[in-house]
Amino acid sequence: MDCKDIKEKMIDYLSNEDISQEMKEHFARCSTCKTEFEQMQQIVQSLKPKIEINASSDFINNIILKLNMEDKKMKKKIPIWSKAVAAALLVLLVSFAVVFTTNSVSQASASPVYQVFAESIMAFSKNKSMRMEMKIRTLKGDNFELIGTDYGFVKHQIKVDFSTPKKWIIEKPKRTVICDGKNQYLNIQNMDFVIKAGVNAGFVEWLSIFFTPDKILEMEKERSEKDKSNYTVKETKKQIILTVYSTAQGDFTNDYLKNSSVTESDNKRVFCFDKKTHQMQSFKLYIIKNKKEILVMKTTQIKYDEVFDSKDFDVQIFGNIEIKNAEDLYPKADEELKAKTPEDIARYFFEACAASDWKKIEKVFPCMSSKGKEHLGGLEIIEIGKSFKSGTYKGFFVPYTVKFKSGRTQKHNLAIRNDNPEEMWRIDGGI
Repeated sequence: MDCKDIKEKMIDYLSNEDISQEMKEHFARCSTCKTEFEQMQQIVQSLKPKIEINASSDFINNIILKLNMEDKKMKKKIPIWSKAVAAALLVLLVSFAVVFTTNSVSQASASPVYQVFAESIMAFSKNKSMRMEMKIRTLKGDNFELIGTDYGFVKHQIKVDFSTPKKWIIEKPKRTVICDGKNQYLNIQNMDFVIKAGVNAGFVEWLSIFFTPDKILEMEKERSEKDKSNYTVKETKKQIILTVYSTAQGDFTNDYLKNSSVTESDNKRVFCFDKKTHQMQSFKLYIIKNKKEILVMKTTQIKYDEVFDSKDFDVQIFGNIEIKNAEDLYPKADEELKAKTPEDIARYFFEACAASDWKKIEKVFPCMSSKGKEHLGGLEIIEIGKSFKSGTYKGFFVPYTVKFKSGRTQKHNLAIRNDNPEEMWRIDGGI
């Protein structure tokens, strides 16, 4: 059998413990087909539910029939990996049947979800690109994760090129992240350099869900297992609407981080899919506060299959600016500082700022820019408070009050963490 024949048969063996002798012989002499088959198996394995699920034969057969019909329609257009997605989808749909019948408002209302998401994955496999525009209640230049009911809406734009390797860019005023398929690059206005990290860096956090719209169902399923999300599915003449209700995650003995991110808020997420094209049409996020739903995130436009310039995903759009590896920006080992408390580190940092001792500051904050030095140099420490933890943040917050040389007083919380391999303290925000 040649490679084409083998690839046609791969999907039939994804859930089997053993493969045919002719496939074994082919894989022995063709490493390309062997690697592709193993990758397919990994996709299916990654989506398998952690509990044993018994679905009716009619349910599985209906899904298989639907996927086979779609596969025949697009056989000449879709690469072989889409069959792996379809096979993985069977596992996902069966497992998701339990999630929806367990967590949905009504069992009957959940029934359309199986078909619409099967078709959505097939539809997305044909997409070449996506451009999404949205508005989020946040602060310009701050983390993409940050949201808040008291903030104004800030425009965001996402572009995704679904070719291999996938490339994307997300930007808002004063902050941009690019992924060129190999690395992510973070550019913040007034920084003296761009930060480079691996393709899976956490520069974007929750919003990364929109870079893989075909996996939204999978991602929401994973979250449901962690935070016990509830779902409702509604079908209208033109749309399938998936609504997800989640409760805030983390320790809120101190509620400083409550409602500051998607994860750390009681929220409602609404995904709308076009009933005809099966593509995501819109998204809205509401923070639920004092029993009221406050809109904090909404898409204003989603377009597919636009032609992007390859330069849109090139770090050169940032101009002739220095690029530093994220791993080089971690504080170097210092046993004396390592033994200090969060309060000690906060005082160490602000005393160094007061003295404009930037070498000392580099030990706990290697990212200091020239603008930062100008802003923080010569400040006066008024008060350093007691550290506390909040939400899911893995570090500590230290309350402080300082007076800048301009005469302005600032009262805020300094974010400090030491959850790195060296267990060294570093300033993480709140400046």
